[in-house]
Amino acid sequence: MTGLRARQKEDRSRKILEAARALFEKYGIEGTKIEDIANHAGVSGVTVHNYYRTKAGILINLVIENDSLLLEKLEKCCTQNNLFDLSVMFSRTIAEHAVSNLRKVVWRQVIAAVTTDNAGDIASAYFDQDQMLAGFLIEKIRLLQRDDRVSASVNVEHLGKAIFHLQNARFIQFVCSEDLTPDDVAQRIRNDLSAMFAVNPPESAAVNIHPQN
Repeated sequence: MTGLRARQKEDRSRKILEAARALFEKYGIEGTKIEDIANHAGVSGVTVHNYYRTKAGILINLVIENDSLLLEKLEKCCTQNNLFDLSVMFSRTIAEHAVSNLRKVVWRQVIAAVTTDNAGDIASAYFDQDQMLAGFLIEKIRLLQRDDRVSASVNVEHLGKAIFHLQNARFIQFVCSEDLTPDDVAQRIRNDLSAMFAVNPPESAAVNIHPQN
């Protein structure tokens, strides 16, 4: 019986998220009511409230659902043996995965919610996910440094966060334009890194990216 209840709960949760995703895409967060989500999912408004409390709670779970699957995909895709290609693939994979799970219009609503309520639950969940993604990139760069593909003098955490924030800026551009593709994101990141690493940094900050290796 416990297993049946768990499956039923999981099924209701999935239906609520799928209903919310469809309605957010069509009407926006502000134009969607909890009752609309409940009707679309075939459950009661009380059930939606008990599972997620608010529309913000639903939006948080859509983002978390997206990024938990993304980490698995990144592990499979980001196997490059140099910083340059790793960073480009990291950015491309994030862009591709994002729009395979949520349309750009919903991502714009997520970013707007984070911007306008930067101390709220949505922002907290969004930034927690960002920290996980940045941590993934940092660990990959740490492995490159261990294999002498990134200079031992480089602060891996600072470098990883810098590249992650650059990716984030390009991601926002990506979701704000219906015309941009993941290939465009990858090319822009490639251009960014090429321009930055073409500048001769101080000896202590040099990064050996070995783009041809």
